[in-house]
Amino acid sequence: MPSTTDASNQFADLIKRREVVVCVGSGGVGKTTTSAVIALHAALEGRKALVLTIDPAKRLANSLGVDALDNEATRIPLERFEEVGLHPEGELWAMMLDMKQSFDHLVDRHAPDEKSKQAILDNKLYKYFSTSLAGTQEYAAAERLYEIYTSGEYDLIVLDTPPTSHALDFLEAPNRLVDAINSRAMQFLYRPTSGLLSVGTNYVIKTLSRFTGGEMLKELGAFLKAFSTLFAGFQERAGKVRELMTSDVTTFTVITAPTAGNIDEAIYFHKKLGADHARVGGFVTNRVHPAWVPRAELSRPSGQLSRELSGLSSEYDALDREAQKEFARKIRGNATDFQVLADLDQEAIAHLRDTIPRSIPIMRVPYFAHDIHSLAGLDHVRRSLFVA
Repeated sequence: MPSTTDASNQFADLIKRREVVVCVGSGGVGKTTTSAVIALHAALEGRKALVLTIDPAKRLANSLGVDALDNEATRIPLERFEEVGLHPEGELWAMMLDMKQSFDHLVDRHAPDEKSKQAILDNKLYKYFSTSLAGTQEYAAAERLYEIYTSGEYDLIVLDTPPTSHALDFLEAPNRLVDAINSRAMQFLYRPTSGLLSVGTNYVIKTLSRFTGGEMLKELGAFLKAFSTLFAGFQERAGKVRELMTSDVTTFTVITAPTAGNIDEAIYFHKKLGADHARVGGFVTNRVHPAWVPRAELSRPSGQLSRELSGLSSEYDALDREAQKEFARKIRGNATDFQVLADLDQEAIAHLRDTIPRSIPIMRVPYFAHDIHSLAGLDHVRRSLFVA
């Protein structure tokens, strides 16, 4: 098994040679934090890096020392780094994807004319489509990523994808939208020759109106007719997004936690991404319990441990003999429980190591007793990843 230093060097070299890093994983495994840490490291190394998050929580903004993030990139002020003793040679930028604003931006950019644009933006169903329809979040993220990448403004873009139980939701979102556009049901609704306004469909419309209401169907038809002016552009860009996601400039990093369930899910992500020609360059395992105490120490008599604690604290010395022994037993019990967790984590990571190619590094970020909510905390995680 490669040493921790070898894995860190390998992972650092991977990030240095890529322009897009896509962080995937289920919720609650530290994906947003890891995304920010990767971008932070690139900025410290001299690159202009952007971390694009989907997480609406303020954790990332707080960690970076800014009040809030929005749909436009925000540069992290240099003085924020200096406060924690960091001196980046590059720049760190951050933004939080807003689904509605992102779709508004797409409409504004790709609508054929002002009339078509307003017809879409003013439609009552557009708000639901752009914020709540399944897959729109992933599609908006893919589109925005592609747009930012083609602008050439950043040396590295790190995308924190939406939490998902399916690794390819983000990768497949553009294709799924194109498939929906090309479906016979969709074309029936928006094509002028056979859609809602066609005389030949009056009977169908009247029947559906009994269940949905005529106004709703009329609104849907108007929306799809207006929105269809963007479909050709969607189809073209879906192919380009797909090409970017599977190209040599992009790597996927799977973020996980060292539990059996999370590791199995990470292995599934790796298999599915590989089958879809996406390149998984590394795994990051967060909150790994380290073995703090040598195993031999766990079997030492509590009386011996109690004597060694004597003199280290005036509060401890003030306890009577039995209370000191009880305190020593509790310390040993806590250490034993922690060792059990460390063993379980190591078993899960060993299973991951035995399952994926040996060429892919597995990074381990130790369990911290506190949440990461500052730039200094992000740098602490960064050192675990890149300066092991």
